[in-house]
Amino acid sequence: MSGQRWLYWMLLVLCLIPVLVSCGGPSPTPTPLSLPPTRPPATPTVAPSPTPIPPTPALTPTPRPSPTALPSPTPEPSPTPAPPTPTPIPTVPIGGLAERTGQEVTVEGRVVAVASFSKGFKFTLDDGTGQVVLLMWLNVYDDCRDARKINLGARVRATGTVQTYEGQLQIAPQWGRQVKALQAAAPSAPARQIASITAADQGQRVTIEGTVARIEKSESSVRLFVNDGSGEILVLLWPNIYDRIPNRERLDTPGTPVQVVGEVKIYRGTLEVIPVLPYDVVVR
Repeated sequence: MSGQRWLYWMLLVLCLIPVLVSCGGPSPTPTPLSLPPTRPPATPTVAPSPTPIPPTPALTPTPRPSPTALPSPTPEPSPTPAPPTPTPIPTVPIGGLAERTGQEVTVEGRVVAVASFSKGFKFTLDDGTGQVVLLMWLNVYDDCRDARKINLGARVRATGTVQTYEGQLQIAPQWGRQVKALQAAAPSAPARQIASITAADQGQRVTIEGTVARIEKSESSVRLFVNDGSGEILVLLWPNIYDRIPNRERLDTPGTPVQVVGEVKIYRGTLEVIPVLPYDVVVR
């Protein structure tokens, strides 16, 4: 209601103003009504311009690293060079070796005698023109692939230096490959029963077969007793022989079968059979 009254009185005042003016002097200058200040229209908020995005710089490709070089492989150590293959030397007659002392020659001949000593073995070769001793030191013998085949009756080709020892011609190879069996030895010793061997057989080569009865070892020799059922005999083995017998460890077992080729000897009244080469003893 108060609002309506206020409006009513305002209208009444407005109506009386002309009447009062007409009745009096000059019209007073109407005082403008103070209207409540009009609220200025809201200025629209202008959205800020978007900050321009700087152009993305072109990517410079990262240089690809060069592959790391692998280290060079460590070279393997060179193997120990094998003895050089001997150059073939023309075969010369054994009968003419006396004029070639100190020279390296090649000879061929048949083995007509065999002997052993503490540091090697000796094979006497005969080619019809003369004889020469083929001297094989232990290292040369061990290196010789044909050692098993070289025995009495074998035909052999050998290369070595001609030398003289106690007036006897010798030929001494440096390596086992300088000795070759052209024809293997054939069994030449007759098979004998142990009971049949007597003092009359001294110096003869025989073949016996039996079993190990017992074995006695010392630093200087090995004494092997062999029994074939007919009797027992001593087989004397020198160290250079015993150390090279194939399967020699089985000789420690009594009853082991064995075959022996050797020379009959008598020592202090005792019969012995003495092998000259390692392959003269075969362990079954």
